[in-house]
Amino acid sequence: MAKTSVSNETDSMLCLWVEPWGTDHWMRPGEEFTVVTQTAPEESPFNIVVHSQGITVWVNSAKGLDPGC
Repeated sequence: MAKTSVSNETDSMLCLWVEPWGTDHWMRPGEEFTVVTQTAPEESPFNIVVHSQGITVWVNSAKGLDPGC
C-alpha cells in the first residue's frame, strides 16, 4: 500500500483535488490529508501538482478504485 500526505500550511482554506476521479476536498489551515492507494510504493503511484488554485494529487494506479482521502 502506498500513501502520501498533503498539508495546508497557509492561513486560508486550500482545495485538494484527487484525480482521476475529480473529487475536491477543502483543507482548513493546519489540516493534513493522506491519500492512499493499493499500489506498491515502489511503483510511484502519485504525482503532486501545486498551482494557484490549490493542490492536485494524481493517483496513477487508479484502476477504478475509490480514492481514500
